[in-house]
Amino acid sequence: WIHISQLKKSSSVIVLEDKILFKKASKFSRPLAKLKKGRLAIIKKCIPSWCNVKVESYSGWININNLWGKY
Repeated sequence: WIHISQLKKSSSVIVLEDKILFKKASKFSRPLAKLKKGRLAIIKKCIPSWCNVKVESYSGWININNLWGKY
């Protein structure tokens, strides 16, 4: 049992395979970082096939394919 005050209100996903974090929601955008399999990312905003996430000091867009925890 966990009290609700101990839970985070932010949504998160786990990367199921190595992914690239992009500046914009397009695979043709500038890459910002490579996320390794198993990495936790905090969701800031989502559109149909992309999510804007924060991972440590990086913030950018990731394609939602092969992410666990969203859709």
